Amino acid sequence: MSEWEKKKVLITVKAYPETSRKYGPVVCVSGITEDGEWIRLYPFQLHHFSGPNKIKKYDWIEVECKKAIEKLNRKESYKIRPESVRIINRDLHEKKVNGRVDWEARNGIILPHVDPSIEYLRERFEEDRTSLGLIKPKEVLEFYKKGELEIIRTETQFQKTLFGPSIPAVQKIPHIFGYRFRCDGCEDGKEHNMQCEDWELLESYRHWGQHYGDADTLWEKLHEKFFEKMLAEKELYFYVGTFSQYPTWLIIGLYYPPKGTGGMQ
Repeated sequence: MSEWEKKKVLITVKAYPETSRKYGPVVCVSGITEDGEWIRLYPFQLHHFSGPNKIKKYDWIEVECKKAIEKLNRKESYKIRPESVRIINRDLHEKKVNGRVDWEARNGIILPHVDPSIEYLRERFEEDRTSLGLIKPKEVLEFYKKGELEIIRTETQFQKTLFGPSIPAVQKIPHIFGYRFRCDGCEDGKEHNMQCEDWELLESYRHWGQHYGDADTLWEKLHEKFFEKMLAEKELYFYVGTFSQYPTWLIIGLYYPPKGTGGMQ
């Protein structure tokens, strides 16, 4: 049986919250350890991502964790002690350089972990159960939605916690967005069609639907931010990972340094 150990982790991806039968409202996160290894951490309580001291992407945290027992035996999966979590450094999250994020510092940690292709990651999964990675798509062909957008009009509800402040209740959101793209492993005519679970995207869908109140306008704004501006102004990368129950890859987060800040061309 694996032992509990302390790890320092740079948070790179926060999955959209879910309600677990065992743990209640929880979040799964992924990141890079101080030893330069990908890691998946679960279950974070939702209060870790609410309030003035909430965990944000590109915060360094320290946490006690041990190897998780799961169906696919994914190499990077660890179970955490939620009460052990503490933020230890926010430099890569806060705006440090002339009021802007220090993207070059972020890139220095993130970009050495870029993988050659989705095909490469699939081979790694078969070899050693690698289930997390980062790729630079060779060509992004489409950002799409499945079916008509639903405006989520329910206002955020709050639920009491036993020993702490109230936290937002989890609103269920249909995960209906995806990207169609080619990577360096695609042969002529081949492409990937992959679901996108990025929290920022799903939160934009939820909030902007309430703000604009119109499905056509909502899709126009989402498409503008997550496709048009991403391709025109950013160097777009996909954080990718597998489902917990079967080895299908999906986009779990987006990394998008502005053009001209040291990203791969």
